[in-house]
Amino acid sequence: MRFTLLASLLLTVACAPVGPDFVRPEASVNPAWLDAELAQFETSPASLAEWWRILEDPVLNDFIDAAIQRNNNLKIAGLRVIEAQASLGIAIGNRYPQVQAVSGDASIVDNGDLRIEQYNLGAGLSWEIDFWGRFRRGIEAADANLLATIANYDDAMVLVTAAVADTYVIIRATEEQVRLARDSVDLQQRSYEIVDVLFRNGSSSELDALQAQTLLLGTKATIPGLEATLRQSKNALSVLLGMAPSDLEQMFKGDGTPPNVPAAVGVGMPADLLRQRPDVRRAELQALAQNALVGVAETNLYPSFSLNGFLGIRWRQLCLAVFELRPHSKQYTGAGCAPAAGVACLSGNRHTGRARSRRCNDVARQHSHAG
Repeated sequence: MRFTLLASLLLTVACAPVGPDFVRPEASVNPAWLDAELAQFETSPASLAEWWRILEDPVLNDFIDAAIQRNNNLKIAGLRVIEAQASLGIAIGNRYPQVQAVSGDASIVDNGDLRIEQYNLGAGLSWEIDFWGRFRRGIEAADANLLATIANYDDAMVLVTAAVADTYVIIRATEEQVRLARDSVDLQQRSYEIVDVLFRNGSSSELDALQAQTLLLGTKATIPGLEATLRQSKNALSVLLGMAPSDLEQMFKGDGTPPNVPAAVGVGMPADLLRQRPDVRRAELQALAQNALVGVAETNLYPSFSLNGFLGIRWRQLCLAVFELRPHSKQYTGAGCAPAAGVACLSGNRHTGRARSRRCNDVARQHSHAG
């Protein structure tokens, strides 16, 4: 009866991993937009997947597709996701026997008259039982870290696509300004020539001629600044796309007009926008991962339990130069399994400080998420 109660108690403790369970922090959100009365905003669900296609600009679509394939920040974020997947696999693998080894050797002694052959083969493993939930908390932390890296990739995707779209709109708007400035120069040049002829014939004052000339020269002076802005914007776009500026020029096509902006934009509700932001999701998942690592650190304060096993076979044979001694041939097979327990009692305050550090870090991240 006592053994049954003790076994039930141990199973209950083993099923509940140590450390705090994560609780999602509450955030106050306005039920409606402050500018909800504006006609440009709609509370219908926002179209976040390929949002740039609502601008109906095929050149912009090509640029963003190229940025998704070439941008270095997106590649780095994608590699972080793969790295986190590998870390999750390692964390899951810790629940299985941690040490798995196979060993073998062979020895032959031959002095001419006597020959001794001996062969050994064995396999051993060591399995630390997840009694306090250290491996389960590690899996929880690795899984949250994987989801956080995915959210980080989504955040990088949002930043890259927004930067490409913003730079492209600046390029098209600057091209339109350059075109209008050059048309204005042509018109003002003809106006100045007319006023100059009238002045020379005495039909107009010198002040009118000087004003027309000043307006013409001022318009001409704006063109170099607009062209410099256009070149800088194209260089910035080439960096975002990860290609040379000369290759970028081949992708520009069309009349160079800015994209069409829809009359109304669906933005959804404030709470929906908060849940859809990848940086908010990443902060929450990072807090979850740190919370799980608190449990991992606290398990070091308790003893660990493990099972060690070994299976081996040995074969030995004696032979003389004239005939073989079969009666002396022997074969041995052995196996063993032994439990083990250990606790890091001579580690000073290392494990206590590590657990306290993890908990403080977890609380700080929760405050950062709430703010």
